[in-house]
Amino acid sequence: MKMSAAALGLVLAVGARPASGQDRLVGLRALGGGVNVQAVQFGGDGLLQGSFGGQDSLRLRRAVQLNVPVTFATPLGGEWTLDVTSIYSAGTVTYDPADRRLPGGRTASLAGLSDVRIRASGRLVGDALLVTAGINAPTGQTQLDGEQLTAARVLAAPALGLGTPPVGAGASGTLGVLVARAVGQWAMAGGISYEMHDSYTPIGALIVGAPTTDYRPGSVVHASAGADGLVGRHRLSLSVAADVFGTDRLRAGIAGSTPGTVARVQLGPVLSTDAQLFLAAPRVREAVLWVSNRWRASFARDGATVSGSSGDYVDGGFRTSVPLSRWTDLLLAADGRWQSGLAFDDALITAGTTSGGITVGVPHRTGNLTIQPFARAQIGRVRTSDAVASAMTGGTVGLTILSRF
Repeated sequence: MKMSAAALGLVLAVGARPASGQDRLVGLRALGGGVNVQAVQFGGDGLLQGSFGGQDSLRLRRAVQLNVPVTFATPLGGEWTLDVTSIYSAGTVTYDPADRRLPGGRTASLAGLSDVRIRASGRLVGDALLVTAGINAPTGQTQLDGEQLTAARVLAAPALGLGTPPVGAGASGTLGVLVARAVGQWAMAGGISYEMHDSYTPIGALIVGAPTTDYRPGSVVHASAGADGLVGRHRLSLSVAADVFGTDRLRAGIAGSTPGTVARVQLGPVLSTDAQLFLAAPRVREAVLWVSNRWRASFARDGATVSGSSGDYVDGGFRTSVPLSRWTDLLLAADGRWQSGLAFDDALITAGTTSGGITVGVPHRTGNLTIQPFARAQIGRVRTSDAVASAMTGGTVGLTILSRF
C-alpha cells in the first residue's frame, strides 16, 4: 500500500518517451487474476530448525503453496483510478522429527484469503502530481494456532521466494503524494507517504523474534526519488526509497484482563535502490537488465540495539520478450538473489540465501484479453546460521489472465 518503487516508475514513465506496450497511469479499466503453484524442496536430510511452533527440533523437507491473486481497476472520472487487490493462498509444509526413531513425516497447513487492499490514485496539475490514498481491509487471518504458526514461519520466509501467505496485517491506511517534472530528456520524481496501522501483523512479530504474535506496528514514513531518461538509444530508470518506522509494541495479557505492553521495538530504517536499463535491442519487444538492493538497519528492543538484526538483500537479472507472431510472445527471464538474512535468529524466516532462477512464459493477446502460462525453476542454498544450511530446489507453474475494457 506504500508508494513503492514500482509506483514511482509509473510516474516517471509519464514524462519519458513512451515504450512499446506502455500502460496508461490512470483511466485504465482492467480485471486480472490467475493461479500458480509453487514448491520448494530441501536437499539431504532437510533443513534443521530449532524450537519450531512449540514443537521440538524439526527437519523441513518441502513447502508447497497455491496462490490465486485477483485485482480489479476502474477509472473514477478522467483523472482518478480505483483498484482493489486480494489473494487466496493455501500452503503446506512437510517436515520430519529430528529424532529419526519417530516414524513418519508431519505436515502443517495454512489457507485462506489475505487482506483486501483498496487504493485510489489520481493526477493533479496535469501529470505533475500523483496522489494516492489506500486502506488495508483486515480480511486475512490474525489468530493462528500452533500448526498455522508453524506453516507461516516457513511460507513467509523471504529466502524461499514464495507468494504471500494468507495472514492478515490488520487495518491500516496510507496517504502519499508524488511530484514529477521533466528536466531536459529526463523525467524526475520525488514523493512521500505516511502509513498508519491500527492492529498487529503476525509476520512482523515473527521477524523480530517476538514471544507473542500480538504485535502492534507503529506508523511508517516512506520517501522516494528517481529519474527516468534516455542514455544513448537506451532508457535508464533509477529510484531510491527510504522507510522510517515508528515504535512498535509487543503486548500480552491474562485472559479477562487488559493486555499490557511487554516490549517496545524500534525498527531501523530500510533503504532500497533500483535500476532498470531498457535496451534498444532489435527483433524483441523488450530487453531489460535490472538490479535492486534493499538494506535494513538493526532494530532496537526496549532501547537496546539487537545484535545481528541488520541485513542486505540483492536481486538482479535479465528479461526479454521475443515476438513469435503478431499476438504471441516468448517471455524469457533469468535472475539471481543474495540475501544475508538476519543473524540474531536461526529461524527460516530470517535466513539468508544464494539462489538463481529461470522463467519462461508465453503471453498471448486476443482482443482485450491477455493469457500467459508460465513456468519457473530455481536452485540455491539456504542458511539459517553459520552451521546450518541446506540445498534448495524449487519450481512454479501458473497462468495469468488480464482483461482490459
